[in-house]
Amino acid sequence: MRILGGRFRIKDRAPGRSVLSLFWWDLASFVCELYMRLFHRIRVVRFSRTPASGPVIFVSNHQSYFDPVINNVQTSQRPYTGIAGAHLTKFKPFGLLLKSWGTVFVSAAAGDKGALKIALNELQNGRAVLIYPEGSRSPDGLVQPFEKGLLLLIRRSRAPVLPIGIEGAFDVWPKDRTFPRLSGGIASASGELIPSEELLALEPAELLERLRGEVDTLRLEARRILRERSGGRWPPPGPADEPSPAT
Repeated sequence: MRILGGRFRIKDRAPGRSVLSLFWWDLASFVCELYMRLFHRIRVVRFSRTPASGPVIFVSNHQSYFDPVINNVQTSQRPYTGIAGAHLTKFKPFGLLLKSWGTVFVSAAAGDKGALKIALNELQNGRAVLIYPEGSRSPDGLVQPFEKGLLLLIRRSRAPVLPIGIEGAFDVWPKDRTFPRLSGGIASASGELIPSEELLALEPAELLERLRGEVDTLRLEARRILRERSGGRWPPPGPADEPSPAT
């Protein structure tokens, strides 16, 4: 476990956050990682690619209610503000946990203007933000089309983007299950940090597809790792064995 890695760089990790809030983040991160390792033998690949300081947008695929917890394990030395759909509050224990981490919940009816303003403020102050550009959990484990709010956030913040791929979470806790399975492996992988200038040189549709492709490649890498570790038994065969169709 990475209990103390970077934990004492308070000003770098989340400028402006109180020591108490960082202590709670670290305590909750420890408990989440313990749970994930105990029940799902979580494998985190390239944890070291999380930048130690400065603004950063974490962009991840969305397979289950567990995803914010998995992302926390992947990027735990950088407390983030999550921008998430209000559907994540339906499972109240996770909703309360995410709210205590500073997650901002956005309903489809309210739109994303308020969330965008909060995310920009976090990035302008040198902090981290987590986005699920698919907008809702995947119905089949594949990476769904990315929504345009991510494009606007990158344009206005000029913050670099760290793509993250999650795999196994869909099979552990799919949309049609009320509670998660207490077994089944989960893996997560980080890609290369992408400067905003590199992304903004692309056309809007190309930018979104580039990031979606990066996330899907990482998802497939995590799936391969799970298959190797389980002797091919997990995750079970399904649509997610193949790359997500291009939009």
